[in-house]
Amino acid sequence: MALNTHLSASPFVPRILFGVSPIGLGHATRALVLADELRRRGAEVRLFSGGEAADFIARTGVPVDNVVDDPGLSVAGGEMKGATVWYVRSWLAQRRNLERLRRFIADFSPDIVVGDEEFSGVTAAAERGIKRVFISDELELGFARSWLARKVEGRVEKWYKGLQRSVDLLVVPEFGSDSGNARFVGPIVRRATLTREVARMKFGLPQGEMVLFSMSGSGIGREIGTMLIAALGEFGADAPYLVVTGNRGAKFGGEGIHDLGLVLDNQNLVASADLVVSTAGKSTIDEAAAAGTPVIVIPIRHHAEQERNAAALGYTPEDLERLPSLLREKIGRRNEPKEFRGEVGAAGAILSLL
Repeated sequence: MALNTHLSASPFVPRILFGVSPIGLGHATRALVLADELRRRGAEVRLFSGGEAADFIARTGVPVDNVVDDPGLSVAGGEMKGATVWYVRSWLAQRRNLERLRRFIADFSPDIVVGDEEFSGVTAAAERGIKRVFISDELELGFARSWLARKVEGRVEKWYKGLQRSVDLLVVPEFGSDSGNARFVGPIVRRATLTREVARMKFGLPQGEMVLFSMSGSGIGREIGTMLIAALGEFGADAPYLVVTGNRGAKFGGEGIHDLGLVLDNQNLVASADLVVSTAGKSTIDEAAAAGTPVIVIPIRHHAEQERNAAALGYTPEDLERLPSLLREKIGRRNEPKEFRGEVGAAGAILSLL
């Protein structure tokens, strides 16, 4: 009697190396959502980043390799300074990162390399013919002010546009029309996991009217926080209480102020607040829109990306001086929550490369 042996092949598991910009935490929170969706679809995902972004990812319990660095922006007096120096320092950092990523990629042997505004991974992947994905909602530059800075930025812009065209997939977490290799998937945001009441109980907060100051590490946060506290003081006895998150420096103190430092699930506080005040980073804006929470954003002056984000909501750097009237106008004026599922479209487009 013949025996029929049946050998079943192991299912193919795509290996994805996912680089996250070490500048700010917005890229990290977005990457965590997308990486989780890719894993849900059966991919093996390995994250790498650097600095505070790598520390943040690690604190959420997700393994991350701290292998890249990138200089942060120089901010003074509420505005971005030294664009020329920033571009040069970034270029030097990318040269260092590229050497590390060549070894890293050789060790991991990924099928796809993804970079959320992290350049060294996708650059090293091109040398080995690996599929490349770049994620960015900052498709234009525009940081330069001086003649020299504009000359330097012109060369950087040419390189940056070339990178966007050369990757296999350009994921834009905005709404728009697909073109060429670009796929507009909509915002990728963390969704609230706690109700308003439970979120406040978790952090020991009262149930009254609450303003959340989602503070940025960009250098303008301290100035906004100081003026926000003064503006809330004009409310008198009816003042809402203030919650501060994201503060890496000396804590804000005073009656009615709760400085919680860095909060891993800040989206739950965004959803439970009656108003969010922040710099004009994309992640906080999108999380507020998803929850329907009104938001006031103060962009860093001359920071092209933040000024564009703020302008889309009708804000400018000068609105810092109008905080008292803006607080009264916006607080409690909730909007219809929005269902953003950009990670679904992004994950599908990335895995379709295989």
